[in-house]
Amino acid sequence: MAALRLYSGENTLEEHTEEAARLGCTDAYRVRVVNALLGVVQAEAAMADGVKLDDDARHIAWEEQLKAAGAGLDDQVRRVEFIRWLVLRAGTPLRLMAQNQGAGPIPRASAHAVTGLHMPLGVIAASQDAVANGDVDTLAAQAGQLEAAREALQNAIDNTDLLLNMLKSVGL
Repeated sequence: MAALRLYSGENTLEEHTEEAARLGCTDAYRVRVVNALLGVVQAEAAMADGVKLDDDARHIAWEEQLKAAGAGLDDQVRRVEFIRWLVLRAGTPLRLMAQNQGAGPIPRASAHAVTGLHMPLGVIAASQDAVANGDVDTLAAQAGQLEAAREALQNAIDNTDLLLNMLKSVGL
């Protein structure tokens, strides 16, 4: 963070030790710093995505993120788990927004849709080897997750329909 000029402290071991103590432990401090760095990198990636590229070049560039995370094409389970984590991270602020009473149906629909995406990704990761090995028990154990995902997606549709009906009621 200091090298990127995004840290305003002295960047001394003592300073970092004090901050870790203030937060309660070294792990809490590490998690905060790593997430701050992630935010900086994500903001840069969002700006980089504004560069005009054809679809193939963009997909190759995006693949770099997956490879750097150890989620390349050679490890499909890790790849799906990483994508699942990305969806969880992206969806958490939506779920928190949707908990607000005045949020309305669209934030709720969005939160349900994210849940409806996150859950099947877990099913894919859990059953990846089961399909290849004919492990029917593992596949059957995923039914509850798939039903919960379907319910979340139906809730997303219902909340979207609610807003559409509200718009229709006022002639829009």
